[in-house]
Amino acid sequence: MPDALFSAYLEPNDPTPLYLQVGHHISGLIGKDDRFMDRLPSEAELCRLYGVSRITVRQALSYLAKRDVIVRQHGRGTFVGAVHRPGRQQKIHSFFEILANKGLHPQMTLLDYRMQPPPEDVARALAMQGDVLFIRRGYRSAEGPLGVTEVFYPGDLSKMLTPDLAGSKTSAAILQDVFKFQISHADISIGLTQAAENVSEWLNIAKGSVLLKIKRLTTCSGQGVCEYSRLLVTEGAADFQIKADGEMLNKGIL
Repeated sequence: MPDALFSAYLEPNDPTPLYLQVGHHISGLIGKDDRFMDRLPSEAELCRLYGVSRITVRQALSYLAKRDVIVRQHGRGTFVGAVHRPGRQQKIHSFFEILANKGLHPQMTLLDYRMQPPPEDVARALAMQGDVLFIRRGYRSAEGPLGVTEVFYPGDLSKMLTPDLAGSKTSAAILQDVFKFQISHADISIGLTQAAENVSEWLNIAKGSVLLKIKRLTTCSGQGVCEYSRLLVTEGAADFQIKADGEMLNKGIL
C-alpha cells in the first residue's frame, strides 16, 4: 500500500505531470529523511511509497539525474549527487557579494518586509512559536533578474532591523553589523522547488517553473540558529561545489 505521507503530496488533477511532482518531492526529502540521505530507496519501494507506476518513478529519477540531484549506478542503485548533499560552511557569503565578485554589478531590491507566523520548517529551525520577521529581496543586473532571497529572523530582532536596513544591507552585514552576532557556522542544503507567483513575477518566469533552492541555517555563538534563508535561482544559473569538509565554494554561482 502507498505511504499516506508520500501519496498525499501528489495531485493527479494538477497540470504538473505526475513524474515532476514525484521528482520535486524526492528532491525536498534529500538530507531530511533518513531514507534519502546518501542512497535512495529502490524503484520498487518508490513505486510503493507514492502509489505510482514504475514508468512514473523512472521518469522522475531521470529528471533528477539530468540535473545532477541524483546519480544512478547500474547494478548498485540510486545515490544522492555529491553537490546536493548537505554541507557546512564556517563563513557565510551573501548572494549580493557573490554576484559583485563576478563583476555583474547587481542591484538589490527589497520586495517584502513583514512580521508573519513562521512556516513549520522555519518555526522548527528557529525554535520559535511567535511571529518571525520575513524579508524577500530581488537581485538583478543590466542583463535582467538574477535571483531571489527569502530570509526569516526571530521576531524579537525586528525592532533592530528597519526596512531601509533590510533593503541595503547584506545578510552577513545584518547579522554582524546590525544584530552584533558572531557567526559560528551555516548548514547548507540544496534541492529543487517550484516558483511561487510573487517569485516568478520578479524572475520573469512562469509560475511553477523549476528553481534551484539553496537553503541556509546560520548559527550564531550564544544564539543558536539566528537566520533561516533560501536562495532561489533558475536552473542553470548556479554552478558550485561542496568540498569534502562541507564548505560550499561560491565562485561558480552564475
